[in-house]
Amino acid sequence: MLRTVAALALEASLSRLAVLAAATGAVAAVVAVPATAQALEFVPCSATALRNAITRANTTPGPATLYLSYGCTYQLTVEDNPGNGLPAVTSEIDVIGNRSTIRRASTTVNFRIFEVRGPGGDLTLRNLTVRDGRSTSGGAGGGGIAVAFGSRATLDNVEVTRNQALATGPGGGIAAGGTLALRNSTVSYNIAQDNGGGVFANGPLTLSNTTVTGNTARAQAGGIDVHETLVATNSRVTDNSDREGAGGIQVREGAAATLTDTLVRGNTTARNSGGGGAAGGIVNLGSLSLERTTVFANWALGSDSQAGGIYNLGATASATLRNSSVTHNLSGTAAESAGGVYNSGGTVSLTATPVTDNLPSNCAPSSPAVAGCTG
Repeated sequence: MLRTVAALALEASLSRLAVLAAATGAVAAVVAVPATAQALEFVPCSATALRNAITRANTTPGPATLYLSYGCTYQLTVEDNPGNGLPAVTSEIDVIGNRSTIRRASTTVNFRIFEVRGPGGDLTLRNLTVRDGRSTSGGAGGGGIAVAFGSRATLDNVEVTRNQALATGPGGGIAAGGTLALRNSTVSYNIAQDNGGGVFANGPLTLSNTTVTGNTARAQAGGIDVHETLVATNSRVTDNSDREGAGGIQVREGAAATLTDTLVRGNTTARNSGGGGAAGGIVNLGSLSLERTTVFANWALGSDSQAGGIYNLGATASATLRNSSVTHNLSGTAAESAGGVYNSGGTVSLTATPVTDNLPSNCAPSSPAVAGCTG
């Protein structure tokens, strides 16, 4: 598809802006124009302009790129459609944020910021902040961003912060039934009334150089709730909390999580009753693999909390830890609990992985016992 005269004019304008930015030191204000032919639009600093631009992108054949105004706050004061502050994304849209913020005004009704719908929704967000969304649509969740089954979202250098999933919705920051990838991003201080304070992932989830921190789930999985696959590389899951399951990461039955060069630190759970068990760092009911990963200083504070670091639960649960460490974690007062790794019916393999200095024990009284773990 040939680019329009308006698109070519925009490229020329962006080139002039790049020269100006280089001269003033504001290099981050300009993002290079994609080499592929696609619809290009500069979005003025106005919530209405942003809504209109997304609507046009949805109805224009082929992918579209939207360039936001540098440093602008796009403040949403009304719903665009039920439950959403912006038009639902139904096509391929790349939003270049240029250090802008998209937020819900605190004085308006509750709604999330973005919804990506299948089957054609494909949203990429770059270099911006998404904050203060509040979803109220029950099971759909996603206080800041909802990614429906059959759609996809990619976040690069994005902060998703201080969003809430109200009612029974999961995913305080992001709820994804489709494919979700986070690169160089932060998911922080979000709250879910249900599961997944930071991220609820019911589809494939990829983290690269990403931090999930300070999120809260009123039920399970303060940081990340994994229902299909999680692949995390060079990332951090820190200082998240929940009341019933895993403060940091919960890997559901039949799901798989692979963590490489990743830190799981300072997460807490406080389960006091109800059975099923809980852990400060990670609860694994599926398949868990750690490589060069640190599980450090996580706390399971409730009377029905079984592990400070990792709880491997169920006959089909398997945890493989290589070149990693599980240290200085603390479990609660439950009779069957361990500070470091507690195995209940599954299999745990340790290779070059010390489990030390955990309280009240490292792995005892796991059943089966964790080979290579003392005390």
